[in-house]
Amino acid sequence: MDNSNTGLEAIANSIETAITGIPAPLRKNFFKAFAQLCTAAVDIPVSWLESHSAEIRAISEARVKLIQKEGQDFYNKTEVPAEYLAKASAKYASKIIKEQINLDEITLIAAKNLANDKVDDNPAADNNAQNDINEDWLNEFENQARLKSSEDMKIVFGKILSGEISRPGSFSIRTVKLISQLDNQAAKLFQTLCSVSVSLNFGPLQDARVVSFSGTPASNSLSLYGLSFGSLNVLQEYGLIISDYNSWMHYSVCVAHKGNSVAASFTYAGKQFGLIPTDKEKYDKRLQLHGVTLTKAGKELLSIIPIEEQKEYTLALIEFFKGKHLQLTQIQDS
Repeated sequence: MDNSNTGLEAIANSIETAITGIPAPLRKNFFKAFAQLCTAAVDIPVSWLESHSAEIRAISEARVKLIQKEGQDFYNKTEVPAEYLAKASAKYASKIIKEQINLDEITLIAAKNLANDKVDDNPAADNNAQNDINEDWLNEFENQARLKSSEDMKIVFGKILSGEISRPGSFSIRTVKLISQLDNQAAKLFQTLCSVSVSLNFGPLQDARVVSFSGTPASNSLSLYGLSFGSLNVLQEYGLIISDYNSWMHYSVCVAHKGNSVAASFTYAGKQFGLIPTDKEKYDKRLQLHGVTLTKAGKELLSIIPIEEQKEYTLALIEFFKGKHLQLTQIQDS
């Protein structure tokens, strides 16, 4: 097949460029994913990929032969006009090519993400970074990703792939299936939820929630910010938030006790924050934050969803902490 006729040659060239920037510790997992997902670029002339090229090409050729055999068997067993079979075969071939382009473009996005991420060349302390990406996970990812044609979904799946390559186990198979099932309404609602959520940075992501300032979310206390009771029900049905809309979590570790240092920060709108007491006697020492809590799948997806800060919610969050004699303070990167 002439790749120039399908646009695959341009994708192959782009992936070749992106691969050169992938940090050495991540290349093994990237090549494993690349070999399964990206048959469009089997002839990339990269020296450290050449050892894999023959294997990738063989897999690609085997797929083509399998498709041809299935088509011939169907023709032999079925009395179908030749013209109809030719059109059906062309349509099927077009579908396969379109799905492969989707996979190639998603792989390209992942390669660019990995090339842009700052990664320690010797991540011995990160055990997850040393693990191999799971084959069953790759199989399910391929099944779901090949059907994604919209640019937004390609970006999301590219982020999932690069995240899993960097730290295998970051995204469960269930989460990959879940994000594939979201309709436009649920996806927009989840983006709204993520945009106003706070998440506790204390080891692995332990908690992520939308703080309810007064009343309960089940009584539409968050409707002003686009999260009505009905909207929350949609997100709960998709498994993105837990059914208790007013659960709570201690965030006292985010309060500075000595100087301006905190035991842990929390993330809001893509930035890191801590809390400084404005009154040493009156500030809320327990600091229980009530509100809507993200599920395990919701927390896994939180880091890859584009955030659109809601200024009204930000101002309300500042006032909420003021009422507890705490000052919301951004932590600057050192």
